[in-house]
Amino acid sequence: MFRDPVPELIHSLQHPNMQVRLEAIRALARLGPLARDAMPALTQLYQDERPTIREQATIAIGQMGPAAISSLIDALTHADKHVRRQAVWALSRMGAAARNALPDLIQALDDPDPRTSTGAAQAIAEMKATAEMAIPALIRCLEGANRVLCRLAAKALSEIGLAAVPELIRALSHYDPFVRGEAALALGWIGPAASSSIPSLMQVLATEAVAPVPSPPPPVARADSRQVTMVTTVVPQTDDSESHRVLAAQALGRMGSAARPALPLLRRTLKDASDPLTQAVRQAIQRIENPS
Repeated sequence: MFRDPVPELIHSLQHPNMQVRLEAIRALARLGPLARDAMPALTQLYQDERPTIREQATIAIGQMGPAAISSLIDALTHADKHVRRQAVWALSRMGAAARNALPDLIQALDDPDPRTSTGAAQAIAEMKATAEMAIPALIRCLEGANRVLCRLAAKALSEIGLAAVPELIRALSHYDPFVRGEAALALGWIGPAASSSIPSLMQVLATEAVAPVPSPPPPVARADSRQVTMVTTVVPQTDDSESHRVLAAQALGRMGSAARPALPLLRRTLKDASDPLTQAVRQAIQRIENPS
């Protein structure tokens, strides 16, 4: 006769021996959705004094599917960054099913722990078009100082798709060439559906000189020293950087035949460009002339 192991494992969560408790948590994680009845007991372990217990409990909860979303939302504001990290990664595995957590994931983009904030961006990306509400916050990340988060925000915006195109077009005129490049990258990932961006992408490609970068305002003094580190400023690129032009050329290539009006500009650029811009322009011309 089948014997349900969950009640006994829940009881073991209170065992005085830490190793026994860890084994019980991991066993519940392996059971996944079959162990949903253990979620209240596992959620209580968020308050355990041992960091390993807290983290492993979050991992176990994350294995239980959409039923765990409420508990994972609570974990997003936990004082322990390892709990927050496991929560965002668990939500990212659920994709659009975790949409109820979207407002909390948007807040987590500002988390002082970089791995939590980047994990939140990845979780939002997995929600695809259902994450349209996150577009303004992702644009702010695109313009921030954390370059890893910038790239993941670009990816998330591309996964959201058509709804993100107007804001990405506006970002193509940002004073920082890095931001212009990341916006071009996102538009290229979206592809022909973002063909309305072609004139703006052409302007980025045609702009050889980098616009002067204004000095950022000094950070505002705050009582909470941890918040001070969250004030982000744009790190300017050097004037000889052409990465934004490379990314604009690549994006034009991904637009396919819709980017035929850009062919004269691409051919003119090819005459004076140096690698890697030359390679990007040649590939773009080939993709536009011979779309698959």
